[in-house]
Amino acid sequence: MGYSEILNETLEKIVPLNKERMENKQKELNSLLKTPDGLGKLEKLAVQLEGIKENYSPEKKVVTVMAADNGVERENVSKSKRVITQYVVEAMLKGKSSINALGNTFGSDVKVVDLGIDEKTDIKKEIDLTGIISKKIMQEGTGNIAEGPAMSYETALKAIEIGIETVDKFISEGYNLFATGEMGIGNTTTSSAVLKVFTDFPLGDIVGYGSGISDETLEHKKNIVKKAIEVNNRIEKINIKDTVDVLAKVGGLDIAGMTGVYLGCAKNKVPVVIDGLISSVAALAAYRLCKDVKGYMIPSHLSEEPGMKYIMKELEIEPFLFMNMKLGEGTGAIMMFPVIEAACNITKTVRKYPILP
Repeated sequence: MGYSEILNETLEKIVPLNKERMENKQKELNSLLKTPDGLGKLEKLAVQLEGIKENYSPEKKVVTVMAADNGVERENVSKSKRVITQYVVEAMLKGKSSINALGNTFGSDVKVVDLGIDEKTDIKKEIDLTGIISKKIMQEGTGNIAEGPAMSYETALKAIEIGIETVDKFISEGYNLFATGEMGIGNTTTSSAVLKVFTDFPLGDIVGYGSGISDETLEHKKNIVKKAIEVNNRIEKINIKDTVDVLAKVGGLDIAGMTGVYLGCAKNKVPVVIDGLISSVAALAAYRLCKDVKGYMIPSHLSEEPGMKYIMKELEIEPFLFMNMKLGEGTGAIMMFPVIEAACNITKTVRKYPILP
Protein backbone atom coordinates (compact mmCIF):
# COMPACT_ATOMS: atom_id res chain seq x y z
CA MET A 1 0.00 0.00 0.00
CA GLY A 2 1.38 3.40 -0.93
CA TYR A 3 1.95 5.91 1.86
CA SER A 4 4.02 9.09 2.08
CA GLU A 5 7.64 9.14 0.96
CA ILE A 6 8.92 9.32 4.55
CA LEU A 7 6.82 6.39 5.75
CA ASN A 8 7.56 4.25 2.69
CA GLU A 9 11.31 4.84 3.04
CA THR A 10 11.15 3.97 6.73
CA LEU A 11 9.26 0.73 6.09
CA GLU A 12 11.79 -0.26 3.43
CA LYS A 13 14.71 0.21 5.85
CA ILE A 14 13.31 -1.98 8.63
CA VAL A 15 14.97 -5.40 8.55
CA PRO A 16 14.62 -8.53 10.71
CA LEU A 17 16.93 -9.05 13.67
CA ASN A 18 20.32 -10.62 12.92
CA LYS A 19 19.80 -14.34 13.56
CA GLU A 20 23.50 -15.25 13.41
CA ARG A 21 24.36 -12.84 16.19
CA MET A 22 21.41 -14.08 18.22
CA GLU A 23 22.52 -17.71 17.87
CA ASN A 24 26.05 -16.79 18.95
CA LYS A 25 24.72 -14.89 21.95
CA GLN A 26 22.62 -17.89 22.96
CA LYS A 27 25.73 -20.12 22.80
CA GLU A 28 27.60 -17.59 24.91
CA LEU A 29 24.79 -17.56 27.48
CA ASN A 30 24.83 -21.35 27.55
CA SER A 31 28.53 -21.25 28.42
CA LEU A 32 27.96 -19.25 31.60
CA LEU A 33 28.33 -20.75 35.05
CA LYS A 34 24.60 -21.20 35.68
CA THR A 35 21.79 -23.63 34.95
CA PRO A 36 20.51 -23.63 31.34
CA ASP A 37 18.03 -20.79 30.83
CA GLY A 38 18.44 -20.06 34.53
CA LEU A 39 17.88 -16.34 34.03
CA GLY A 40 14.71 -16.88 32.02
CA LYS A 41 13.39 -13.81 30.24
CA LEU A 42 16.59 -11.93 30.98
CA GLU A 43 18.47 -14.31 28.71
CA LYS A 44 15.88 -13.98 25.94
CA LEU A 45 16.20 -10.21 26.23
CA ALA A 46 19.98 -10.42 25.94
CA VAL A 47 19.60 -12.46 22.76
CA GLN A 48 17.07 -10.00 21.33
CA LEU A 49 19.34 -7.02 22.05
CA GLU A 50 22.23 -8.76 20.32
CA GLY A 51 19.98 -9.30 17.32
CA ILE A 52 19.30 -5.57 17.26
CA LYS A 53 22.95 -4.54 17.49
CA GLU A 54 26.23 -6.32 18.11
CA ASN A 55 27.41 -5.87 21.70
CA TYR A 56 24.52 -3.51 22.33
CA SER A 57 24.71 -1.34 25.42
CA PRO A 58 22.45 1.59 26.35
CA GLU A 59 24.45 4.79 26.26
CA LYS A 60 21.83 7.54 26.33
CA LYS A 61 18.21 6.94 27.29
CA VAL A 62 15.04 8.89 26.57
CA VAL A 63 11.32 8.67 27.20
CA THR A 64 9.55 10.22 24.21
CA VAL A 65 6.16 11.54 25.31
CA MET A 66 3.66 12.29 22.54
CA ALA A 67 1.08 14.81 23.78
CA ALA A 68 -2.24 15.90 22.27
CA ASP A 69 -5.85 16.48 23.25
CA ASN A 70 -8.70 14.28 22.07
CA GLY A 71 -12.10 15.53 20.96
CA VAL A 72 -13.84 12.53 22.51
CA GLU A 73 -13.02 13.99 25.94
CA ARG A 74 -16.10 16.17 25.42
CA GLU A 75 -18.22 13.02 25.74
CA ASN A 76 -17.36 12.84 29.47
CA VAL A 77 -15.55 9.53 29.12
CA SER A 78 -12.82 10.55 31.58
CA LYS A 79 -12.70 11.65 35.18
CA SER A 80 -10.37 14.45 34.06
CA LYS A 81 -11.02 17.38 31.74
CA ARG A 82 -8.73 18.33 28.86
CA VAL A 83 -7.04 21.09 30.83
CA ILE A 84 -5.25 18.33 32.76
CA THR A 85 -3.26 17.58 29.60
CA GLN A 86 -1.61 20.97 29.92
CA TYR A 87 -1.11 20.68 33.67
CA VAL A 88 0.63 17.31 33.39
CA VAL A 89 2.75 18.37 30.41
CA GLU A 90 3.83 21.50 32.28
CA ALA A 91 4.87 19.34 35.23
CA MET A 92 6.87 17.09 32.89
CA LEU A 93 8.66 20.08 31.37
CA LYS A 94 9.49 21.42 34.85
CA GLY A 95 10.76 18.01 35.97
CA LYS A 96 8.00 17.56 38.54
CA SER A 97 5.91 14.65 37.25
CA SER A 98 6.06 10.92 38.02
CA ILE A 99 7.95 10.18 34.82
CA ASN A 100 10.60 12.76 35.74
CA ALA A 101 11.11 11.13 39.14
CA LEU A 102 11.67 7.78 37.45
CA GLY A 103 13.81 9.37 34.75
CA ASN A 104 16.08 10.79 37.45
CA THR A 105 16.23 7.37 39.09
CA PHE A 106 17.23 5.53 35.93
CA GLY A 107 19.36 8.20 34.25
CA SER A 108 16.95 8.97 31.45
CA ASP A 109 15.85 12.18 29.80
CA VAL A 110 12.17 12.94 29.25
CA LYS A 111 11.18 14.75 26.06
CA VAL A 112 7.65 15.96 25.32
CA VAL A 113 6.38 16.47 21.76
CA ASP A 114 3.29 18.62 21.23
CA LEU A 115 1.21 17.23 18.38
CA GLY A 116 -2.04 18.90 19.29
CA ILE A 117 -2.37 20.24 22.85
CA ASP A 118 -5.42 22.51 23.09
CA GLU A 119 -3.96 25.70 24.56
CA LYS A 120 -7.23 27.61 24.04
CA THR A 121 -8.84 25.87 27.00
CA ASP A 122 -10.08 28.37 29.58
CA ILE A 123 -7.93 27.81 32.67
CA LYS A 124 -7.37 29.69 35.90
CA LYS A 125 -3.58 29.91 35.76
CA GLU A 126 -1.04 30.62 33.09
CA ILE A 127 0.57 27.47 31.74
CA ASP A 128 4.28 27.49 30.91
CA LEU A 129 5.19 24.96 28.23
CA THR A 130 8.75 26.19 27.78
CA GLY A 131 10.98 23.36 26.57
CA ILE A 132 8.32 21.45 24.68
CA ILE A 133 9.12 20.17 21.19
CA SER A 134 6.46 21.95 19.18
CA LYS A 135 5.15 19.89 16.27
CA LYS A 136 1.52 20.93 16.59
CA ILE A 137 -0.55 19.85 13.60
CA MET A 138 -4.02 20.33 15.11
CA GLN A 139 -4.48 23.46 17.21
CA GLU A 140 -7.26 22.14 19.46
CA GLY A 141 -6.55 18.43 19.30
CA THR A 142 -8.47 15.85 17.32
CA GLY A 143 -12.12 15.81 16.35
CA ASN A 144 -14.69 13.96 18.45
CA ILE A 145 -14.67 10.36 17.19
CA ALA A 146 -18.26 9.95 18.39
CA GLU A 147 -19.26 12.48 15.73
CA GLY A 148 -16.81 11.73 12.91
CA PRO A 149 -13.13 11.14 12.11
CA ALA A 150 -10.49 12.12 14.64
CA MET A 151 -8.43 13.65 11.85
CA SER A 152 -7.80 13.50 8.13
CA TYR A 153 -5.79 10.69 6.58
CA GLU A 154 -3.04 13.20 5.73
CA THR A 155 -2.88 14.41 9.33
CA ALA A 156 -2.55 10.87 10.66
CA LEU A 157 0.31 10.28 8.21
CA LYS A 158 1.97 13.50 9.34
CA ALA A 159 1.75 12.46 12.99
CA ILE A 160 3.43 9.14 12.17
CA GLU A 161 6.12 10.99 10.23
CA ILE A 162 6.75 13.30 13.20
CA GLY A 163 7.31 10.23 15.38
CA ILE A 164 9.84 8.88 12.88
CA GLU A 165 11.61 12.23 12.51
CA THR A 166 11.72 12.68 16.29
CA VAL A 167 13.59 9.40 16.64
CA ASP A 168 15.96 10.38 13.82
CA LYS A 169 16.74 13.63 15.64
CA PHE A 170 17.34 11.93 18.98
CA ILE A 171 19.53 9.29 17.34
CA SER A 172 21.70 12.09 15.94
CA GLU A 173 22.03 13.37 19.51
CA GLY A 174 23.35 10.03 20.75
CA TYR A 175 20.22 8.41 22.21
CA ASN A 176 20.08 4.66 21.69
CA LEU A 177 17.42 3.43 24.13
CA PHE A 178 13.85 4.68 23.84
CA ALA A 179 10.63 4.34 25.80
CA THR A 180 7.25 5.49 24.56
CA GLY A 181 5.00 7.74 26.60
CA GLU A 182 1.87 9.78 25.99
CA MET A 183 -0.33 12.45 27.50
CA GLY A 184 -3.83 13.38 26.38
CA ILE A 185 -7.09 13.15 28.29
CA GLY A 186 -9.48 10.72 26.62
CA ASN A 187 -6.81 8.55 25.06
CA THR A 188 -7.87 5.28 26.69
CA THR A 189 -11.14 5.76 24.78
CA THR A 190 -9.42 6.36 21.44
CA SER A 191 -7.01 3.48 21.99
CA SER A 192 -9.91 1.18 22.91
CA ALA A 193 -11.66 2.19 19.69
CA VAL A 194 -8.56 1.43 17.62
CA LEU A 195 -8.13 -1.90 19.39
CA LYS A 196 -11.78 -2.79 18.79
CA VAL A 197 -11.40 -2.12 15.06
CA PHE A 198 -8.13 -4.08 14.87
CA THR A 199 -9.32 -7.13 16.80
CA ASP A 200 -13.12 -7.00 17.20
CA PHE A 201 -12.80 -8.28 20.77
CA PRO A 202 -15.89 -7.67 22.96
CA LEU A 203 -15.97 -4.13 24.38
CA GLY A 204 -16.23 -5.54 27.88
CA ASP A 205 -12.84 -7.19 27.39
CA ILE A 206 -10.96 -4.12 26.17
CA VAL A 207 -12.53 -0.95 27.63
CA GLY A 208 -11.28 -0.12 31.12
CA TYR A 209 -11.57 2.43 33.90
CA GLY A 210 -8.86 4.71 32.54
CA SER A 211 -8.51 7.71 34.85
CA GLY A 212 -10.57 6.05 37.58
CA ILE A 213 -14.13 6.44 36.30
CA SER A 214 -17.24 4.99 37.93
CA ASP A 215 -19.02 1.83 36.77
CA GLU A 216 -21.73 4.01 35.25
CA THR A 217 -19.19 6.05 33.28
CA LEU A 218 -17.48 2.84 32.16
CA GLU A 219 -20.71 1.69 30.50
CA HIS A 220 -21.04 5.12 28.90
CA LYS A 221 -17.45 4.87 27.67
CA LYS A 222 -18.15 1.49 26.05
CA ASN A 223 -21.18 2.98 24.31
CA ILE A 224 -19.10 5.91 23.03
CA VAL A 225 -16.50 3.52 21.57
CA LYS A 226 -19.29 1.56 19.89
CA LYS A 227 -20.91 4.76 18.62
CA ALA A 228 -17.59 6.11 17.29
CA ILE A 229 -17.04 3.02 15.15
CA GLU A 230 -20.64 3.00 13.92
CA VAL A 231 -20.62 6.72 13.07
CA ASN A 232 -17.33 6.56 11.21
CA ASN A 233 -18.36 3.45 9.30
CA ARG A 234 -21.54 5.24 8.30
CA ILE A 235 -19.70 8.34 7.06
CA GLU A 236 -17.01 6.36 5.22
CA LYS A 237 -16.32 2.74 6.09
CA ILE A 238 -13.16 2.27 8.12
CA ASN A 239 -10.58 0.37 6.10
CA ILE A 240 -9.37 -2.17 8.65
CA LYS A 241 -6.60 -3.24 6.28
CA ASP A 242 -5.18 0.30 6.26
CA THR A 243 -3.66 1.12 9.65
CA VAL A 244 -3.39 4.81 8.86
CA ASP A 245 -7.10 4.98 8.03
CA VAL A 246 -7.98 3.32 11.35
CA LEU A 247 -5.86 5.84 13.26
CA ALA A 248 -7.36 8.73 11.31
CA LYS A 249 -10.94 7.62 11.92
CA VAL A 250 -10.97 6.58 15.58
CA GLY A 251 -7.43 7.14 16.90
CA GLY A 252 -5.46 10.07 18.26
CA LEU A 253 -2.43 12.15 17.42
CA ASP A 254 -0.51 10.65 20.35
CA ILE A 255 -1.18 7.10 19.15
CA ALA A 256 -0.12 7.96 15.60
CA GLY A 257 2.99 9.75 16.87
CA MET A 258 4.04 6.76 18.98
CA THR A 259 3.43 4.49 16.00
CA GLY A 260 6.06 6.56 14.22
CA VAL A 261 8.42 6.27 17.19
CA TYR A 262 8.32 2.46 16.99
CA LEU A 263 8.95 2.55 13.26
CA GLY A 264 11.75 5.10 13.64
CA CYS A 265 13.50 3.00 16.28
CA ALA A 266 13.29 -0.11 14.11
CA LYS A 267 14.63 1.82 11.12
CA ASN A 268 17.56 3.05 13.22
CA LYS A 269 18.13 -0.39 14.80
CA VAL A 270 17.65 0.67 18.42
CA PRO A 271 15.37 -0.91 21.05
CA VAL A 272 12.15 0.77 22.15
CA VAL A 273 10.12 -0.14 25.24
CA ILE A 274 6.34 -0.41 25.16
CA ASP A 275 4.41 1.20 28.01
CA GLY A 276 0.71 0.69 28.88
CA LEU A 277 -2.50 0.35 26.86
CA ILE A 278 -2.20 3.44 24.67
CA SER A 279 1.46 2.81 23.94
CA SER A 280 0.65 -0.85 23.21
CA VAL A 281 -2.10 0.06 20.75
CA ALA A 282 0.48 2.20 18.93
CA ALA A 283 2.86 -0.78 18.98
CA LEU A 284 0.15 -2.93 17.43
CA ALA A 285 -0.43 -0.26 14.76
CA ALA A 286 3.30 -0.19 13.95
CA TYR A 287 3.34 -3.99 13.78
CA ARG A 288 0.46 -3.95 11.32
CA LEU A 289 2.44 -1.57 9.14
CA CYS A 290 5.58 -3.72 9.32
CA LYS A 291 5.88 -7.14 11.00
CA ASP A 292 9.66 -6.82 11.46
CA VAL A 293 9.23 -3.85 13.80
CA LYS A 294 8.32 -6.28 16.61
CA GLY A 295 11.93 -7.42 16.96
CA TYR A 296 12.90 -3.95 18.17
CA MET A 297 10.07 -3.70 20.71
CA ILE A 298 10.54 -4.65 24.34
CA PRO A 299 7.43 -5.14 26.50
CA SER A 300 7.45 -3.71 30.01
CA HIS A 301 4.46 -4.18 32.31
CA LEU A 302 0.91 -5.47 32.18
CA SER A 303 -1.20 -2.41 32.95
CA GLU A 304 -4.56 -2.56 34.70
CA GLU A 305 -6.42 -1.78 31.48
CA PRO A 306 -8.15 -5.02 30.39
CA GLY A 307 -7.31 -4.66 26.70
CA MET A 308 -3.60 -4.88 27.45
CA LYS A 309 -3.49 -8.67 27.71
CA TYR A 310 -5.11 -9.03 24.30
CA ILE A 311 -2.50 -6.80 22.69
CA MET A 312 0.24 -8.90 24.25
CA LYS A 313 -1.44 -11.94 22.72
CA GLU A 314 -1.76 -10.27 19.31
CA LEU A 315 1.94 -9.32 19.36
CA GLU A 316 2.93 -12.69 20.85
CA ILE A 317 4.99 -11.08 23.59
CA GLU A 318 4.92 -11.31 27.38
CA PRO A 319 5.24 -8.47 29.91
CA PHE A 320 8.21 -8.54 32.25
CA LEU A 321 6.58 -6.66 35.11
CA PHE A 322 3.28 -7.01 37.00
CA MET A 323 2.91 -3.84 39.04
CA ASN A 324 -0.78 -2.85 38.86
CA MET A 325 0.18 0.39 37.15
CA LYS A 326 -2.47 2.62 35.56
CA LEU A 327 -0.75 5.93 34.88
CA GLY A 328 0.77 5.66 31.42
CA GLU A 329 3.03 8.56 30.39
CA GLY A 330 5.95 6.12 29.99
CA THR A 331 6.14 5.30 33.72
CA GLY A 332 5.91 1.55 33.19
CA ALA A 333 8.21 1.47 30.19
CA ILE A 334 11.05 3.29 31.94
CA MET A 335 11.03 0.61 34.66
CA MET A 336 12.56 -1.70 32.07
CA PHE A 337 15.69 0.41 31.60
CA PRO A 338 17.65 -1.21 34.47
CA VAL A 339 16.43 -4.65 33.34
CA ILE A 340 17.78 -3.96 29.86
CA GLU A 341 21.11 -2.86 31.33
CA ALA A 342 21.20 -6.07 33.38
CA ALA A 343 20.59 -8.17 30.26
CA CYS A 344 23.48 -6.41 28.52
CA ASN A 345 25.84 -7.12 31.41
CA ILE A 346 25.23 -10.84 31.93
CA THR A 347 27.91 -12.12 29.57
CA LYS A 348 30.33 -9.35 30.57
CA THR A 349 30.43 -10.40 34.20
CA VAL A 350 29.39 -14.00 34.85
CA ARG A 351 32.19 -16.56 34.67
CA LYS A 352 32.20 -18.90 31.65
CA TYR A 353 33.02 -22.59 31.54
CA PRO A 354 33.62 -25.02 28.66
CA ILE A 355 30.43 -26.59 27.29
CA LEU A 356 30.70 -30.35 27.49
CA PRO A 357 29.83 -32.34 24.34
